[in-house]
Amino acid sequence: MRRRLLEALTYPRLFVLENIGDQDCPYDSLFNSSCERCRDCHLRQQCHWLSCLNDFADFASKPAHTMHASLLFCIDLIEAHNQRMQHNSAVCACESCSWTREARQLASEFPENRLGDQYRPVYEV
Repeated sequence: MRRRLLEALTYPRLFVLENIGDQDCPYDSLFNSSCERCRDCHLRQQCHWLSCLNDFADFASKPAHTMHASLLFCIDLIEAHNQRMQHNSAVCACESCSWTREARQLASEFPENRLGDQYRPVYEV
């Protein structure tokens, strides 16, 4: 499961890097919370996610629920892009829509008992 989660994060990582690259980022795609330009940028959430991903020296060693939460964030991110592009993710064969369907399937397979604190729900699948 961990390997599949890690592999699933490859596409959104490349997607975010490409979008940030199109914005002429002064911080080379590294979110800087003290910079007003970063705080006002429409890509701040994606860039912050990417920075967190890059801060993990070995993301593969992070808890599975952390990778799962990252996958859920990416599903929302890519689905929002698909909607802006007016794609029907249920049937469209493009890479973005295909990734979304596969990522949703993977997210649904994640065992609920592996989510963080067992005494409070962390997030819904």
